[in-house]
Amino acid sequence: MFEEKDPMQGYNGLKYFLTIVAVCLRTAYNINKGDGWKAIAWVFSSIAAIFGTYWDLVFDWGLLRRHSKNRWLRDKLLVPHKSVYFGAMVSSKRRNQKKKIPTVDKS
Repeated sequence: MFEEKDPMQGYNGLKYFLTIVAVCLRTAYNINKGDGWKAIAWVFSSIAAIFGTYWDLVFDWGLLRRHSKNRWLRDKLLVPHKSVYFGAMVSSKRRNQKKKIPTVDKS
């Protein structure tokens, strides 16, 4: 970030930092329980998920760009059919919704 003088590197680092904070707060909630821990863990988990998803889609993968040559996709496509990309996004979302993240319950 400092060597390249590119603030985008800092924003990318923020994505990982928010995820670490969210995991730590979720762990604290699982150990301590309580509405305060639950609320702050929920808030930071939501922020980390939204920011991370947006960053991955827009900056890492180059998708969801409104003014691209290929609307909502990146300018250069490897597969000529745009429907393949949108189908992959939908199937990926469905697959991720079916996964369940186990939590530790100490009750």
